[in-house]
Amino acid sequence: MKRNQTKIIFLLFSLLLIMVVLLGFLLGLAFSSFMNSITIIIHKIWGLFFTCLGIIGFLLLLIKTKLTELYMIPIKSATMVANELSKGNYKARLYEDKMDETRSLSQSINILARNLQQTTAAHDMQQDRLHTLIESMGSGLILIDGRGYINLLNKYFKDIFDIDPSEFLTKLYYEAFEYKEIISLVEEIFMTEKSVRKQMHLPLKIERRHFEVYGAPIIGTREEWKGVVLVFHDITELKKLEQTRKDFVANVSHELKTPMTSIKGFSETLLDGAKDDKEMREYFLNIILKETDRLQSLINDLLDLSNIEQESFKLNISDVDLKNVLEEVLVMIQGKAEKKEIEIETIIEIEQPVVEGDLYRIEQIFINLINNALTYTMNHGKVRIECFDLGDRYKVNISDTGVGISKDQIPRIFERFYRVDKARSRHSGGTGLGLAIVKHIVEAHHGKIDVKSEIDQGTTFSVFLPKIQLEKMKLSQ
Repeated sequence: MKRNQTKIIFLLFSLLLIMVVLLGFLLGLAFSSFMNSITIIIHKIWGLFFTCLGIIGFLLLLIKTKLTELYMIPIKSATMVANELSKGNYKARLYEDKMDETRSLSQSINILARNLQQTTAAHDMQQDRLHTLIESMGSGLILIDGRGYINLLNKYFKDIFDIDPSEFLTKLYYEAFEYKEIISLVEEIFMTEKSVRKQMHLPLKIERRHFEVYGAPIIGTREEWKGVVLVFHDITELKKLEQTRKDFVANVSHELKTPMTSIKGFSETLLDGAKDDKEMREYFLNIILKETDRLQSLINDLLDLSNIEQESFKLNISDVDLKNVLEEVLVMIQGKAEKKEIEIETIIEIEQPVVEGDLYRIEQIFINLINNALTYTMNHGKVRIECFDLGDRYKVNISDTGVGISKDQIPRIFERFYRVDKARSRHSGGTGLGLAIVKHIVEAHHGKIDVKSEIDQGTTFSVFLPKIQLEKMKLSQ
């Protein structure tokens, strides 16, 4: 019985074992399938995770790009424009085409840039005007700062004093100036703080020039000392005119006094009893007549010169044949030439040398020049008159074999009352105004007069007269 029970128990145990083994096998199969599923799920989760991570990264990159485009690039551009503005490039601008938060920044920077550009342009225009004004001044200008250093020189000062700016600028005034008068003037302004005006006669290379120097202190809006400004007015020509006026009055007085003294002296001699001597009376009366003629000639020349020098002086223009004019003049002075036995040679190969001019004035030119040639040519000398066609003008040469004129005297022979040989001129009855009148008449015809001379060899005066006056040339053009 027990044995059967044992077998049954063993069988049950074996069956149970088999069932356990089978169940374990089945469970193993099920677990293996489950693990495989779990692995697949995990793989899918990781795949989904990385996919999401990639999408998130892409979205972050996109957001960063957008933020960069919206904020960083405009800010960078604004920084670059601000840097350009700080360097003085006020033409730099930002784009304003985007409707976002940076538009107001761009607009503000652009408005700032435009305002700076306009302000700078206005400032530059003012500087240009001031520079042009200073450089085009007809007077020299120097600016000295409060410490005594020279800061500014204008073109006129540099030209008139012929200086190198590097020798003056940023130097102390007493080191730069070589003229003690200017240094003293600047020191006086520094000490008194008042304006000073002085006339100075300064040597410049081979000449001396007159200047009126005006110096004034520069005081700021807050009464602070800024420096000194000096203005140099060149009054050399005014001084020359003043001296010319003085010389003119002195010369006229002398020229009038000489014949008046003779007339008075001989008249008194006649009244004292010389009138009873017929021969002496006639001699004195001839001298008085000669001196009277000289006075009349002087007065006529003075009136003529005064008339020619006036702005209202006009020429009576007509066609003038130079050949006929010269022939008529030669007839007038023929007697003087024969008296001194001077040969006059005329060479005019041009058939009709006609110019537009004033007949009376052109005659006056050649009467004076030919008469001078005869006056300063010794007996048995020679005077030659030639005429040349130069295309748009004629040239008339009047040459003599006289005493000649030195080179240093040639520039002065056209001055009023100037004489190369004073004794000979007065003895011949000359007034000293003839060549001055000739020069004015030639220039009134838009012509030119030239002189070549050698001592003891003779002199040649060349007169150039245009065929057509400028007024008619302009009208024809």
